[in-house]
Amino acid sequence: MAKDTTEEPQPGHGRRKSTGTINLLVETRRQASDEYMRAQRAEKAYRTRKNATIARTTLRETKTHFREGFEHLGQGFKGLFAVARAAPYLVGERREIWRRKADAKKRLRAEEMRTKLEKKLARDYAGDERDEEAEGPEGEKSEAGSLKKEGKKGGKK
Repeated sequence: MAKDTTEEPQPGHGRRKSTGTINLLVETRRQASDEYMRAQRAEKAYRTRKNATIARTTLRETKTHFREGFEHLGQGFKGLFAVARAAPYLVGERREIWRRKADAKKRLRAEEMRTKLEKKLARDYAGDERDEEAEGPEGEKSEAGSLKKEGKKGGKK
C-alpha cells in the first residue's frame, strides 16, 4: 500500500511538474510590475509638482501683468476723457499758431510790397526831377520829357 500513497507521473509526461520555479517567476514578475507602477506614479507626481510650481509662478506673473494692464487701461481712459474735454483748447492753440504764421507772412508780403512801392515812387520822383530839368528856360516841356512822364503813368499798376 505504500505504493498507493506515492504519486505516479501522469501519462504522457516523463517527470513531475515543479511548481516552485513557476511560482517564483510569477512572484518576481508581479514584484517588478508593482515596482514599475510605483516608479511611474512617482515620476508622474514629480512632473506634476514641477509643472505646478512653474504654473503657479506664471499665474502670479500673469495676474500682475493683468492688474497693471487694467490700471494702465483705466489711466488711458481717464487721459482720453481729459483730452476730449480739452480738445477745443488744443484746436484753439493750433489756430492761434496758424494765425501767427499767416500774420507773419502777411507782414512780410506787406513789407515787400512797401519796399517795391517806395522804389517805384523813388524812380518816379527821380523821373519827375529829370522832367523838370528837361523843361526849357521858359517852362516848356520837351517832347522827350512829356513822353517819359506819360509812359510811366500808363504802365502797370
